[in-house]
Amino acid sequence: MTDRRRRGIALGAILLAGVLMLPACRGDDVGDLDGFRVDIAMAPTPAIVGPNRMVLTLRDASGEPVRDASVTLEGTMAHAGMVPVIHEATGDGPGRYRIDDFLFTMGGDWILLVHVTLPDGRTGTLRRDTRAVSPRDGST
Repeated sequence: MTDRRRRGIALGAILLAGVLMLPACRGDDVGDLDGFRVDIAMAPTPAIVGPNRMVLTLRDASGEPVRDASVTLEGTMAHAGMVPVIHEATGDGPGRYRIDDFLFTMGGDWILLVHVTLPDGRTGTLRRDTRAVSPRDGST
């Protein structure tokens, strides 16, 4: 196999991996905070079994960052029987909320529920789906 072909295959694999990781970071919000949007960035990406850094960015309907909200992230497995993982996020700049050690307890499909209390007292939940993989081999 030529070097050019190997580079092309490697580039294609990198692009495919990037496309597959997008749902872990962004997507349509499902929940009861109409007009609000939360973006979730994870490190590492994809999420691994064990501690992960989560940065949540909360914006209102006009796209402005929401400051001084109370944000809690709850993770549950897509199947029944697992104890939820719940962490309170800390403020990390305008509209940014951070969790340094969100613990995915096993590999597989996860539902992330972002519970928000806005500065004016309104509350709601936004939902994201993601997947956690084993840090050793990338499998679930």
